[in-house]
Amino acid sequence: MTNLFFIWFLVTKVAFWSPFMVEGESMEPNLHTQELFIIDRSPLSLHDIRRGDIAVFTFDGEYYYVKRVIGLPGETLKITHDGVSVKDADGGFRQLPEPYLNGVKYDYGDERVYIVPDGEYFMLGDNRDHSKDSRYFSYPYVKLSQIDGKYIFP
Repeated sequence: MTNLFFIWFLVTKVAFWSPFMVEGESMEPNLHTQELFIIDRSPLSLHDIRRGDIAVFTFDGEYYYVKRVIGLPGETLKITHDGVSVKDADGGFRQLPEPYLNGVKYDYGDERVYIVPDGEYFMLGDNRDHSKDSRYFSYPYVKLSQIDGKYIFP
């Protein structure tokens, strides 16, 4: 019985896995152009999106973006010359730790505040100086229904 469960689990998981190839430098140094990786497209995975996850999403079903989840539904974000901060329950802002930036400091320009709507996300590329992301989209938020999958490996 245990073997059957394991086989069922493996088959259902693999059925939701898809290969995806990076195009462009917006996720460097963590993902490079022409790099192949696997995304999980399962409904359970997509309903468990967390800050720091790498997501693949589309607005039109033709062009796909690979970005990092920075803002979660209902959060208020502030981007300043110091980096990205999230509003705490007490109304103050705390800077987000972003270890995936490998210590690189980016110039974000003018201070901006984003209020992420329920069911939507705010996305940034890891290579902030070379990324078309939520800061530049005509509508800065990505709906859950637009997310195609989450990076799982390698």
